[in-house]
Amino acid sequence: MMNQDSDAVNRSRKELSQYSKKSFQRGLVSGTGGNLSVRIPGEDRVLITPSGISLDDVTPEINILVTLEGKILSAPPGLKPSKETSFHLAAYQLRPDIHALAHVHPPYATAYANKNLSLPLVTVSARANLKHVACVECAIPGSSELRELVRTGLEANPEARAILMKEHGILTLGKDLMEAFYLADLVEDSAKIAFIEANIKA
Repeated sequence: MMNQDSDAVNRSRKELSQYSKKSFQRGLVSGTGGNLSVRIPGEDRVLITPSGISLDDVTPEINILVTLEGKILSAPPGLKPSKETSFHLAAYQLRPDIHALAHVHPPYATAYANKNLSLPLVTVSARANLKHVACVECAIPGSSELRELVRTGLEANPEARAILMKEHGILTLGKDLMEAFYLADLVEDSAKIAFIEANIKA
């Protein structure tokens, strides 16, 4: 498969595998949860991780190529795109400045999402890089309702670089996969610090 792809697609396949593994190894996701995607530079095509595969096991050749409308262009036999593909594509359609997304389930940030709280930005770095991290309500994974909640959340926060998803984790939006991964790490680190700070007695 990879020999049939363009150089840009091959590079994106490798990067998507690399940052999928990093996300798992960093503890931002567990089991077979989470999904990452990347827009092919200069194109209306997107690579996304497959459904039912741990991010730690994602290899370049199993990432799935789709159009911005969701048509599958290439996929290994027996594999299908993440069930969250629809909200990834909605985000790309809304935000042409965004070229990579990370949807992961870090525990501290998810805990804040479950309380329906905006993420406390307790460090200079968080305030500078995240600005404001709103929370969207819960819906069934893979549903059109969840896609619309993400879309509405991004429309209400047009410069958002991250959102919390109640009972579901977080979504970060980057100019590339490196930035999307670093933003996810920053969101979780901010949530950890906020939790520790809230439990320190003066």
